Amino acid sequence: MFLTWLMCISYFIGSYYITVVIFDRLKEKDQEDLALLDSQLQNIAVNHTNPMKQAV
Repeated sequence: MFLTWLMCISYFIGSYYITVVIFDRLKEKDQEDLALLDSQLQNIAVNHTNPMKQAV
């Protein structure tokens, strides 16, 4: 009986740890993606204003 309780507790602790690790990595990946998107949008904005200045 003690072994069963120990296995259940270990399972829940392991599941919690794995969940936390997965969500931390997803959070880091989202931050990287947002930073990349922001830099791309800034490049588009800069490239879009340069031709307009040359035309005028």
